[in-house]
Amino acid sequence: MNLTNILTSDPALSLVAGVAGTIWAAVQSSSWFSRLNRARLQRALRCVESAVRQVYEEYVRSLKAARADGALTADERRRARELARDRAVAIARTDGIDLAATLGREHLDLWIERVLRRVKRG
Repeated sequence: MNLTNILTSDPALSLVAGVAGTIWAAVQSSSWFSRLNRARLQRALRCVESAVRQVYEEYVRSLKAARADGALTADERRRARELARDRAVAIARTDGIDLAATLGREHLDLWIERVLRRVKRG
């Protein structure tokens, strides 16, 4: 048996096709997985933005309107962030997203702060 006979045999061709198919599937699935993660991150950030906007409209504006200087105390700012975090988690849960796992539990406050700055700028 020589090399030509081995390479043209059915088992060898099946093996080559299987390896090529596996490599192709790995390449395709990695880009698909990456797109899936980006889409999940975008959905999570939309939940955070929605929550921040709701809390800003419902809670923060009423507090600012009640004061002559329009400023919130440190406790009121802390409470507003807690409300935004809780609301974002609730919104994400209804969308089937684990917000803490997607954005990171320790980074959630950072994302809330970023969205809040964007909301304040208009």
